[in-house]
Amino acid sequence: MSMARVWVVDDDRSVRFVLSTALREAGYNVEGFENAADALFALEQRGAPDLLFTDVRMPGDGGLVLLEKLKARAPSLPVVVMSAYTDVASTAGAFRGGAQEFLSKPFDLDDAVALAARTLASAAPAEEVAETGELAADDSLIGDTPAMLTLFRAIGRLAQAPLSVLVTGETGTGKELVARALHRESPRAARPFVALNTAAIPAELLESELFGHEAGAFTGAQRRHIGRFEQADGGSLFLDEIGDMPLPLQTRLLRVLAEGEFFRVGGRELIRVDVRVIAATHQDLETLVAQGASAPTCCIAWTWCACACRRCASGAPTCRNWPNVFSPPPRRVSPRRPSVCPSRRWSG
Repeated sequence: MSMARVWVVDDDRSVRFVLSTALREAGYNVEGFENAADALFALEQRGAPDLLFTDVRMPGDGGLVLLEKLKARAPSLPVVVMSAYTDVASTAGAFRGGAQEFLSKPFDLDDAVALAARTLASAAPAEEVAETGELAADDSLIGDTPAMLTLFRAIGRLAQAPLSVLVTGETGTGKELVARALHRESPRAARPFVALNTAAIPAELLESELFGHEAGAFTGAQRRHIGRFEQADGGSLFLDEIGDMPLPLQTRLLRVLAEGEFFRVGGRELIRVDVRVIAATHQDLETLVAQGASAPTCCIAWTWCACACRRCASGAPTCRNWPNVFSPPPRRVSPRRPSVCPSRRWSG
């Protein structure tokens, strides 16, 4: 069996050299290119390789532009995008374009070689993700720890999938930021993002707040009220603290998740909506089910597509960013401050 052909496209000669050398030592037939134009010319002359690594930021066409052109000419070619910019937008942009994997710089050579082996073995079409927009400075996700990079990849892969998502994690870990990123990186980005903290609404009013009510539905209902599901039609609805929702309402919510339809409180007209529901909780839903405090069917509806938020192992990027977010004009953090951040327990 012939050796797999692997191309490495990176304007940084040192990166190109060390990665190519490691891949050759692993038994691959490797060729390096310093720009996208050379790689595209080789593609026309010699056909597509079995795997291609490309950097994002390069002179001329960048890696994402190259990825777009590669997918137009060789749709089945697996591509690994490399970048030192490990934010949600970069990761989502790579997966949106059809990248098989995202490799953050600096990377361990053994990890890169193992990634090449996995990608070549699977050679499955990458999941596309949605159009990306600029993340606002005050609600962006930042971080470069392995946990954050895993989270960015999960957001990139889940963004376009028409699935309900459960975001779990302790209070203060940024679950709503994840929800907003999922919405912003999705095809629904131009449509409403509606957020509701279910724990902050009295149980007797929560049903009306979610589904709306007709005039005269109950004492004090003077006019029709449009609920959060209708407000979010075409977009995303974020339900925070879903674990605190009363059991009867969880059952009704399940029908909306499954069928996309409901009745307003006191109404007879069947309302149909197209809403992507993103829920969050700091509780263990499986434990709540065992204790009888959560509906098993509703738990199943969420947990098959879950995204976990945990406290970061390193607070350095966040520490560097806080002064610019909360204290304009920009200020600088002393070099030793970031090393102090991880030793603190951030309670939210």
